Amino acid sequence: MAGGNNTNAILGAVLASVLGVLVLGNIGGALIKDNYPEHPGLAPDISALQAANGGSGPTEPAGPPDFGRVFADQAQLADLVSRGENLVGQCKSCHTFADGEPNRIGPNLHDVFGRHSASHPGFEYSDGMKAHNVTWSYLTLNEFLTSPGQVVRGTKMTFAGLRQATDRLAVIAYLRSISPHQEPLPAPLPETPAAGTTTGTGTSTATTAAPSTATTAAAAHPAAPATTTAAPAHH
Repeated sequence: MAGGNNTNAILGAVLASVLGVLVLGNIGGALIKDNYPEHPGLAPDISALQAANGGSGPTEPAGPPDFGRVFADQAQLADLVSRGENLVGQCKSCHTFADGEPNRIGPNLHDVFGRHSASHPGFEYSDGMKAHNVTWSYLTLNEFLTSPGQVVRGTKMTFAGLRQATDRLAVIAYLRSISPHQEPLPAPLPETPAAGTTTGTGTSTATTAAPSTATTAAAAHPAAPATTTAAPAHH
């Protein structure tokens, strides 16, 4: 009987301990409550940035760069050529740029400016590029370099494009500088009238003009090595 009493005593002690733990847990839960903030303290507030940009991210001015104005400035053109040479340095795993160098994954680009698309000897172009049927000039290169895959469907080129107009200006300036074929500069784009001036008839107009947005943007970038990955392939 003594053994049975000891067993009962042990079971009773264990049961009492379990009940005690449960009671203490309920009391602790009542005294200490989770208090999470309604908004995370480290979440960035980007609403002000979006409002400043008029949307979800920065945008560029509509329309092509003002090649006629930018490239007519010889000092600015020299800076763009130097910057473009730095930009295309990362393209040399796929392209060659010197006269007479062989094709690689992409065609040699020495004389790309001013020549017809899909026309470099010895390179097998994609069907999409063969059907593109343009002459590589200021505007066609600018369009293609913005988003090659969208401009030429089916191109072998996997490069996403140069989204910044100043990068495209620099690359086009460099390609033009190493190409024997030249095209006349396009006429400068009309300048944007400055607001707040009045003509003799009382009509508000402009007596001065604001610089082209592309000219201003290009002048703001020095001829330093760029980190943007550029790959102006045309295949």
